Amino acid sequence: MFFKINKKRGESSFYAIKKFAKQNNIKKIGHSGTLDPLAEGLLIVATDEDTKLLFKLANDTKEYFVKATFHCYSKSYDEGEEVFYLENKKLITKEKLIEALQEIKKQKKQIPPIFSAKKINGIRSYELARKNVEFSLKECDIEIFSIRLDSFDYERQSFSFYVKVSKGTYIRSLVHDIGLLLNTDAVVNVLKREAIGNISLGNVQEYKPINEIKSLFNIQLYTLEANELSQIKSKSLYLDRFKNITSDGIFLYNNQIIAIGKIANGLISFEKILFNRLFLSPLEEKDHEFKI
Repeated sequence: MFFKINKKRGESSFYAIKKFAKQNNIKKIGHSGTLDPLAEGLLIVATDEDTKLLFKLANDTKEYFVKATFHCYSKSYDEGEEVFYLENKKLITKEKLIEALQEIKKQKKQIPPIFSAKKINGIRSYELARKNVEFSLKECDIEIFSIRLDSFDYERQSFSFYVKVSKGTYIRSLVHDIGLLLNTDAVVNVLKREAIGNISLGNVQEYKPINEIKSLFNIQLYTLEANELSQIKSKSLYLDRFKNITSDGIFLYNNQIIAIGKIANGLISFEKILFNRLFLSPLEEKDHEFKI
């Protein structure tokens, strides 16, 4: 099955996932995308056979709620490292902030924070940064689909906003760059992931099953009948009813995902088959049912 987990601030993603697995007696678990320890919000995890499907999840976009403060700086661009306050900086107005948000939305390249999981010669950059080793990271391609100011406090020089970005975009770097646009700097105080692809955290407090298959994948779903499964072990199957279809597909039987593959004019080539799921007992089948 697939689940939403609401990771708490201060937990590592690994700890949050391990805690969830222990609470639910899950032996096999995988996840799609981690969060920094100081970040909170949505993690998507899969259990048992569904871990084999994680690489197909629709996770090209991420949505966040962010709180930040101007005129301060840290090496990690958040409160994870010592925060230094910049003096004699001109106070930012709401109008100037809105202009900066409009400008930052055009950004197509970004340098990740040195305190990140990027690797330099096989070593995580945050490990090098903590040892004060000098290095530089390459720019990454990013896309900012939307950014909307939520609140602004002129006296405290703090602000919050919602943002939807491409996979691989660092929100800490984004906040840092907003500060630079305004001739100062800024540090993230709160970072909460609200959505991954089509999956939103909503009001989930701890965790919740994800039952709607369509929301997990940007791939067409096709249902197979019992009499069509006889050739599945050969990893290919021709179905005349698909003769006018050429596309990637996720294949279901009894409302369960059983395979991933491609259709080319009726010929299905299975990339991955969940054989264990095809031979579950009736009771186990009921436990693994999804809504389409």
